[in-house]
Amino acid sequence: MSLGKYELEAIAQARVLLEAAGVWDTDSDLSSLVDRFLVRADKQRALDEFRLAVSERCNRVPLGHILGTVEFDELSLVVGSGVFIPRPHSIVIHKWLDDTELPKGTRVLDLCAGSGAIGLAISRRRPDLNVTCVEFERVAVNYLKRNIARLATKNMRIDAVQADIRENEAFAHFSHQVGLIVANPPYVPRQMQLQPEWSDHHPTAAVYSGADGLDLTRQITALAITLLVPNGWLVIEHGEDQAHAVRELFEQHQLIEIRTVIDHQVSDTTGSSVMTVGRLSNQT
Repeated sequence: MSLGKYELEAIAQARVLLEAAGVWDTDSDLSSLVDRFLVRADKQRALDEFRLAVSERCNRVPLGHILGTVEFDELSLVVGSGVFIPRPHSIVIHKWLDDTELPKGTRVLDLCAGSGAIGLAISRRRPDLNVTCVEFERVAVNYLKRNIARLATKNMRIDAVQADIRENEAFAHFSHQVGLIVANPPYVPRQMQLQPEWSDHHPTAAVYSGADGLDLTRQITALAITLLVPNGWLVIEHGEDQAHAVRELFEQHQLIEIRTVIDHQVSDTTGSSVMTVGRLSNQT
């Protein structure tokens, strides 16, 4: 397969960038990158790797872990073992955001951010917002920071914070300053049986959350009302059968304009795309 004008220009630019970055073996690295992303020089090796990948997938290793990347809302995110693979279900949050008026400069927190999918997609759609992704697990934080640095080339600027949402003092500097909190926390009840992609190949802490699956959702809701500005929004993903319990939880914390949104267009065999939205009363 011959390379065209644009591929050759991209290779030449890549060489300049790699040398400027101090990469010590530019020729070897550039050759590997071209072979991986533009054209496979060794066809037999490509065939062998394809068969190995198929074997892994048959062993129910998640596709994202095999490929090393996942597409989410027009973004290519790096993922791998030890981090939750974002699902298209979370796009329901961004659809809601597109129809919601948030002032320029609004501070946004993406809690339980994982690889950063939700926060990065918000930044892509609304670069005028001030987005911070918050994650606690060390491996996930590494992927989060890598994705943020990677997408900085697209002029996307967001912050990453490693913090435990169960420790309120870690968020003291955000007190009553946040206009939108979004979260896709783990929400699977610990006794629920899942497909092996999730039960065997994802971190337990990124999937399960107590007997009813809502332990972290309770923590996020309690934390949110200390961080939101009056009329600030809280948006949390959860399971369809948890909708009533989550709405009650929002009501208990004096949130208003509460509604559950189910988007069947992005629902699949792993579950429905569901989120509950609420707003902090300005009378709180």
